[in-house]
Amino acid sequence: MKKLGIIALLTIFSLSSAMAQLIKVDQEVFGMDCAPCAYGLERGLKKMDGLESVKVSLNDGKAYLKLASDNDLTLQKIQEEVKSNGFSARNAEVTLIGQLVKKESEWQINVNGETFIVSPETPSEIVKSLNTGEIKATVFVKDKKANHLNGTWDIRIIEVLKS
Repeated sequence: MKKLGIIALLTIFSLSSAMAQLIKVDQEVFGMDCAPCAYGLERGLKKMDGLESVKVSLNDGKAYLKLASDNDLTLQKIQEEVKSNGFSARNAEVTLIGQLVKKESEWQINVNGETFIVSPETPSEIVKSLNTGEIKATVFVKDKKANHLNGTWDIRIIEVLKS
């Protein structure tokens, strides 16, 4: 009986942590100035595990990534891949599912070992509606210098989505 309880707890824990993931990333890319550049970046991104589709647009200056349903990718891994292809990863719009927690007076969303810190720029009506627990949201991630990638991001919540 004790073994069943332990198995049940482990199953619940693994299910809740498996739900935290990035769903979609629209990553601004700086430095693409030709079609071969965009094509090379797209090929580089497609090599990453956990992606369902990738489209790089030279005209928009963005990489559009749709992630597989059980991926473990992080925004840091995606931005590092962009940088390893010779470009700068700038701001991003990200749709994610994560665990929303409040530490002191600061809201944070935890996803795959990364921390997304909700900035004061988030509309007050969204902040007032936040509750701890699972959240699905679209967020705007502010640009971070290449040598400061550490898995912690400042975000503005654009929209809280229904799970």
